[in-house]
Amino acid sequence: MIDKIKNICEVIEEIDLKKYNTLRLNAKAKAMVFPKNEKELIDVLNILKDEKHFIIGNGSNIILPSYYDGFIIKLERLNNYKIDNNIVNAESGVMINKLASETANMGYGGLDFATGIPGTVGGCVYGNAGCYGSDMSKTLIDAKVYDGKNIITLKNSDFNFKYRYSMLKDNKNYTIISARFKLEKQDKEELKGLILERTNKRVATQDLSHPSNGSMFRNPEGFIAGKLIDDLGLKGYSVNDAMISNIHANFIINNGNATQDDIIKLVDKIKNDVKKEYNIDLIMEQEIIK
Repeated sequence: MIDKIKNICEVIEEIDLKKYNTLRLNAKAKAMVFPKNEKELIDVLNILKDEKHFIIGNGSNIILPSYYDGFIIKLERLNNYKIDNNIVNAESGVMINKLASETANMGYGGLDFATGIPGTVGGCVYGNAGCYGSDMSKTLIDAKVYDGKNIITLKNSDFNFKYRYSMLKDNKNYTIISARFKLEKQDKEELKGLILERTNKRVATQDLSHPSNGSMFRNPEGFIAGKLIDDLGLKGYSVNDAMISNIHANFIINNGNATQDDIIKLVDKIKNDVKKEYNIDLIMEQEIIK
């Protein structure tokens, strides 16, 4: 199996995953695979179709186990993009914050909301990432996707986008290869000012000095998850080295050697307390990898 993949692209066996997840959890995996173009990605997916595997972008929305007994497909080398007037076509491994900054510097708005999101194009479309009142559904035209048999194009409406959701979350056989976004011409200086204002706000209100995955929970309709948690006095509450940030209550940070189990116990504590006090079921933005 591994020898077959090695004939296609680079494979690292028994890989340390600490630098591949933004929570910096100590984790390892059987192997990580690094396809560098569409053909290699599809060839790898075909080989691994009956094997335990998952796809990783920047690792900013996942909670890893101490050991993953399977293959991880890392898309960082699918990182090409092309900007043609107000249309940008980007491979799934492109960092969305880089793409957002690049297009804004050219005087195009539409992705500027994503300048602080540490995810990839593929991961952001998958989870309909967003902030500042916008998200991927507002600007996506379509995406090139492999469905396990064929390369197809899914239109925006095919994704059934909702708040922090696309139908891909319930259809794991789909893999995003690339995506196209429609942008709007805007004043370059105004965009730069807006991005600077948002950056300063993020630095002031979010815990950026500790490893985390950003917001752990979606905002329930009509509420802000962080405020619900904060109002319960849970800032600073910890399970071993997993702790609710003292700066932003919707951030769970790693104070050194937190594990997936620590994170899950802390998540359960938050969900149970919020349910008991407000009768609200918090839904995680993150995915727990088993």
